[in-house]
Amino acid sequence: MRSARILVIIAVLAAVAAAAVPASAVRVATRPLLLNRTAVSGYAGGGLPVGEFSDSRPGYGNHESWPLDWAAEIEYFFGRTWSLGFSIANSTWQDKDDPLLETDLDTYSGFLRVVIPTASAVRPYLRAGMGGVDLEFLDVDERFDAESSFSFHVGGGLLWLPTRWMGISAQALYYDGSTDDAYVDGFFDIDGNPVLTVVGFDVQYWSFTGGLSFFFP
Repeated sequence: MRSARILVIIAVLAAVAAAAVPASAVRVATRPLLLNRTAVSGYAGGGLPVGEFSDSRPGYGNHESWPLDWAAEIEYFFGRTWSLGFSIANSTWQDKDDPLLETDLDTYSGFLRVVIPTASAVRPYLRAGMGGVDLEFLDVDERFDAESSFSFHVGGGLLWLPTRWMGISAQALYYDGSTDDAYVDGFFDIDGNPVLTVVGFDVQYWSFTGGLSFFFP
């Protein structure tokens, strides 16, 4: 009986102590929204050529505006607000004067993204990356490949997270590829002999895209 009374007393004291703890002293930890998560994203939009890439002078790009521009990316958030990722982007540009002449670009980049925390579900971000670009000239009969060249991109956008597992983005990125002196394979002179040919202009354009991201786990 004595031991039973002791147990009852201990239980009552524990209940009183629990009731005496103020609610403000209890802190519920929230799971980080981005930390240690992987995002797989797809983007689509249009491009705007600038500089030598849009220049109409002979030997320069002379490219038309607003081709379809798309990209596929995967990234991992090592920090609460920053990630490292890899991007594959593609766009096909028509000549301003002859729509049968096209320039196809494939860009491969590693990138860093920094998301700026806000009190809302919409967060701005900055990003920069570098890698390589493959350029290919196309017409109705032939295609000519240029050697791979260095490329970089910089820009930013807005990331909206309506749920924990999905994000919607709008971004503007500036791409610059050092293709001016890249050799082009397959060109021949009028006597049928191969000649040494270079691209003659750098790839310079803005990409305006919207994207959908899925976050794991």
